[in-house]
Amino acid sequence: MKHKNIMKRGGQLTLLACLLLLCMTRCKEEPADIGAQYNPDIPLEVARFTPDSGGAATQLMIYGSNFGTDTSKILLTVGGKKATLVGCNGSVIYAMVPRQVRPDSGFCELALRIEEQEVTCDQQFHYAPHYLVSTLAGFFSNENRDGSIVDGTFDKAGFELPYWLIFDEKKNLFLIERERALRYIDLEKGAVTTKFRTGNGMNRPRTLAFTPNFDTLLVAHDAGEWADMSQAMLTTADNFTDWERVCNSKQCNGGAFHPVHHDYYFNSYEAAQVYKVTDRSRIPWTYGELFRWGDKDWEFNIQFAPSGNFAYMVVINRHYIVRSNYNWTTRKLEAPTDFVGARWGWDHVDGMGTNARIDDPHQGAFDENDNFYLCEQGNHVIRKITPDGIVTTFAGRPRESGYVDGELRTAQFNRPTGIVYDRDTKTFYIADENNRRIRVITFE
Repeated sequence: MKHKNIMKRGGQLTLLACLLLLCMTRCKEEPADIGAQYNPDIPLEVARFTPDSGGAATQLMIYGSNFGTDTSKILLTVGGKKATLVGCNGSVIYAMVPRQVRPDSGFCELALRIEEQEVTCDQQFHYAPHYLVSTLAGFFSNENRDGSIVDGTFDKAGFELPYWLIFDEKKNLFLIERERALRYIDLEKGAVTTKFRTGNGMNRPRTLAFTPNFDTLLVAHDAGEWADMSQAMLTTADNFTDWERVCNSKQCNGGAFHPVHHDYYFNSYEAAQVYKVTDRSRIPWTYGELFRWGDKDWEFNIQFAPSGNFAYMVVINRHYIVRSNYNWTTRKLEAPTDFVGARWGWDHVDGMGTNARIDDPHQGAFDENDNFYLCEQGNHVIRKITPDGIVTTFAGRPRESGYVDGELRTAQFNRPTGIVYDRDTKTFYIADENNRRIRVITFE
């Protein structure tokens, strides 16, 4: 150990009694110094800390002597960044690794300072970044855990039923509020605004899709008759605030552009039809049916892989996903085959292909390796699905709804429905419907 005298500095740090009690229980092997006051005439000693590796919010136990019990006098840093202190009993400090640590080598120094003494530990902490769940914006508007559509900065903005997400050209977000509104989430300015409220023929918006140049936003719309609107168009000309009907059909649950050829596909709930638009030069658009798949009353959306090689059709009310390969010669989606989950077999089972079980799947997001991260409303989780059909639980507690930020598998969601992924920052944005919030999963 190396010691040196420095200027006195105190800080206001958090003391959580329940976690400190846990610390006392776990550290019985260490010599107790409970209640002892810090003595500046006695050397500050650190024997060891555990664990020796982890990421942001990792729980650290630092063992030694002459710590005292006044956490306001203790400053612990990991990689030069201030750690959160949870408690201290005199010989054991319980703390959490800060998020801002970014060591070039992966290893960083742990230093402890109390009044005029500082000790730097010879043992180094191996920082291993990992994903954490946090909250971007939103709140419960009353004791019934309802939400409200409120524009404003992230600390004041409110959501009622956040549902489907999409990035614009600048990686800001457009959000459908289920049967309520179209919202805009400006990540640069940290503010939320409402583009339009539903009504006047736009009553059940389902999905969003941008044209390749991002000047036109398409809203897939679910209506009851063939003469009703199935696709509406918004443009930069009016700042995406006014929609225009461009296509008619019955019971559309979703639409999507092919990422390379930019042809537009949409569906119908009535008989699981999939259509391709053949002419967008005139309104209303013309389109042709490609195929029908399986079930009547098949509620599903279409989501293309970034490569364009295939699309997943996420069947919400049948609890499974089919895969449709893209024919690059004919420029059409082919009839799909079962991929993961089983019809009517709703449950939470990680596994391979049709042996896995999912519950009320909704929007998904592809990463750079074509892994698909799927919001599951029924299981209150985010699942990860590999291109070969291996299903695992990525975030949340299966079958347990709630609102908790933190580690991936200790965090809680309540019917998450929408998700997008920013490859540049390795960040997921999630529409957490019944928590009335936009959640974020970041790689820390």
